[in-house]
Amino acid sequence: MRERFRALDSRLLWVLLALIVLGTLTLYSAGRNTPQAGIWLKQSLWNLLGVILMLGLATTDPRRIFRASFPAYLLGLVALAAVLVVGRKIGGATRWFVVAGQSFQPSELMKWITLLYVAHRLGSRPADAVGRLEIFGAVGLVVFPMLLIQRQPDLGMALSFLPILLIIPLMKGLRARWVAALLLLAVVGGFGAWKVALKPYQKHRVMIFLDPSADLQGKGYQVNQSRIAIGAGGLIGKGFTSGSQTQLNFLPVKTTDFAFSVWAEERGFLGVLLALGLFGLLLSRILDAARAAHTNAEAYFCAGAAGIFALHLLVNVGMVAGALPNKGMVLPFFSAGGSSTLSFFLALGLIMGVLYRSRVK
Repeated sequence: MRERFRALDSRLLWVLLALIVLGTLTLYSAGRNTPQAGIWLKQSLWNLLGVILMLGLATTDPRRIFRASFPAYLLGLVALAAVLVVGRKIGGATRWFVVAGQSFQPSELMKWITLLYVAHRLGSRPADAVGRLEIFGAVGLVVFPMLLIQRQPDLGMALSFLPILLIIPLMKGLRARWVAALLLLAVVGGFGAWKVALKPYQKHRVMIFLDPSADLQGKGYQVNQSRIAIGAGGLIGKGFTSGSQTQLNFLPVKTTDFAFSVWAEERGFLGVLLALGLFGLLLSRILDAARAAHTNAEAYFCAGAAGIFALHLLVNVGMVAGALPNKGMVLPFFSAGGSSTLSFFLALGLIMGVLYRSRVK
């Protein structure tokens, strides 16, 4: 057991523990005066389970995990297809399996499994031996689960796969003209999605993002209340459990999508800087793991993981500030949720394993 604790990277661990404390305090305040008063305790149990999972993965040779990535990928595809048929429909979306009263969202885990398999597939050969066909084949491996997730529908979760599409081909040395072609394809695809694939409520979200005041009693209500909460925080915040928007329940979905608004109202601008600084240290250490990795597969996974964490941070913080459309993307260690929490710890456990192997070697 002592060896397992020594395997944990201290720099990454202390930053992670600080984020967990900040997130737990936020959820405690957000759940007060609501039926979710115990949400912080439930989330603490998920965090504890996640730490145990991370501890187990930290001393596991990453190569063993990469070798299991293909069957895990196939199983993940089966789960994404099955949830469309037998999953629980909540709020108009079919995204969850419910077992013994506990819900599980397979798409949360699938983005990490996809990253793991693509990193293994491209990293198992020398960089100069991988051609464009292999790269675009890997792109197909990412797009397929994205399409299944969009069928749920869950556009925000589908978009969380984007770092896998963008970062790994760039690390493989994809030329600038191919990058430009991919960006052009994304623009054309976005236009086509607006015309054909996006549902009316998704288009409405984009329009509300462009002009939140157009529907303050409807879809614009969430973003408008979030802006009020953030603005009310000022420089040092209103204090723990003292935010009016939070405690009077004007702020919607404050334990999940808008948890960061609660933190900003209570801790102010300085508290926001503290949280963003901790996330910056987290991302920096993950990139350190990519540089220290002994194999290409490990480096690709760590780089992709940094991209996924950064995307969640950018989209969630941008969303609560009204700078980005409301995509329902959670903020790691702040937003409540068992599936997302365990998936983040799983990724960090593998990253800890990469750092430990680099020290041992």
